[in-house]
Amino acid sequence: MRVCILSGSARKNNNTLRVSKALSNQFSDSVIVDFQEYDLPNFNQRGISKNNQSVFQAKLIDSIEKSDLLFVVTPEYNWFPTAEIINTIHQLAQEDYIHIFNHKVIATVGVSAGKGGRMPAVQLVTVLNKIIGFFKLDSMTSSSSFEVQEVTKCIDSDGVLLGNEPFNKGFLSFVSYSLKVAKRWHFNK
Repeated sequence: MRVCILSGSARKNNNTLRVSKALSNQFSDSVIVDFQEYDLPNFNQRGISKNNQSVFQAKLIDSIEKSDLLFVVTPEYNWFPTAEIINTIHQLAQEDYIHIFNHKVIATVGVSAGKGGRMPAVQLVTVLNKIIGFFKLDSMTSSSSFEVQEVTKCIDSDGVLLGNEPFNKGFLSFVSYSLKVAKRWHFNK
């Protein structure tokens, strides 16, 4: 099972990367696309060139395309996903790149330094379901999203789960469920 994790915060030293590393630590074949390297043009400026991609753009597109299970991890900014995640979806959910989202199970994770994270994960499911339906992709979003609250009390900077047993149990249950759905989805294709 090939896993791609979009770590959707462009801020340096962000908590989203902690969560992404914790997810990655659960799989033997995973790649993190770290949005600290983000360089996509704004949607109204121009599209991503198929023949002249930056290192970040090529890794983003290739990693999504090769994955079976895609985690989209976003911090909560004013109850929304990051502008970078939204712009990524706008840029890639078009004719030249929509195929990279085909044959995927997509799970969403919202991250908050405080008591939040739910809203961006739920909003992403809505948008991703609309894209899957509109383009008639053979993909699905997981019915289980996850919210990570008070990140620094749960996960260290290397993605190691700390001694918060209720959090660890919920996190590992989410990972297990996402993997089970992806295996079942790909087995039945």
